[in-house]
Amino acid sequence: MEKMNCDIIKDLIPSYVDEVCSQATKKCVETHLEECGECRLIAARLRNNALSGEKLEQKGLDGLKKIRRTLTIQRMINYGILLFLVYCGIQLFLVHHANYTLFNHPGILETICILMVLVSGAGHREKQSPGRASYVCGAVSLSMAVYFILLFLYFIMQLTPDTETFLGMKLSNTGPFLDKQLAVAFTAQIAFFLHNLWCVLKGDRRCRWLLCLNIMGIFLTINYDLLMYRMDNYDTLKLTYLYSTLESVVPGILGITASLLISRRQEKQAAGEAAL
Repeated sequence: MEKMNCDIIKDLIPSYVDEVCSQATKKCVETHLEECGECRLIAARLRNNALSGEKLEQKGLDGLKKIRRTLTIQRMINYGILLFLVYCGIQLFLVHHANYTLFNHPGILETICILMVLVSGAGHREKQSPGRASYVCGAVSLSMAVYFILLFLYFIMQLTPDTETFLGMKLSNTGPFLDKQLAVAFTAQIAFFLHNLWCVLKGDRRCRWLLCLNIMGIFLTINYDLLMYRMDNYDTLKLTYLYSTLESVVPGILGITASLLISRRQEKQAAGEAAL
């Protein structure tokens, strides 16, 4: 009979802990707990492990708040990167402040931006592929980067102390001609970055590697524009061009690779969880 009473009380303990039972049931359970150490231990464990419905609900709400807070921080980081890149473009292409201390080490700035893009995605798993529009933006972004790499390579190879014209124009007009192209390319890369950022934050798409590609294109235009301001020695011109190119391309490639590896790992984890 005592065993049967314990079995009945054990069934009633969850309702008792959640305080959803009647007063008669509550009194019955409390009377039994005073006499039964085993049932008293079960009730204590339920309270200590926070298994009551009210506490579980509160845990869920706290979890949602934490997720929202994390997403807000991630958005702030990404929008901060965008504003910083726009600021750089204004300083360089509109104000022509090429001697600004900010541009002493553009490679470091690019690396920081790429790292921030990767960090902003930590703990968040994008569920959709980039989509056709993002792939098109990525293809155009890459094409512009390759175009300027080849254009400046050709320009550097043709430039000598005796050079008077380039691409059929006077050498004195080459600077403004290239500067305008770089400004247009910078603006386009910013637009692509904004599109891909929107896809990440609003569309939950795996576009972070495209953001890294856009950042690489943006800093490539910045480095080449700075290169034109600093061309004063023919002997070191080719070396300076090579350094400027690698300073932009290497961090970009590493960022793209890291982002793709992270996305691939997330896909495998999602597939494993689905299989379970």
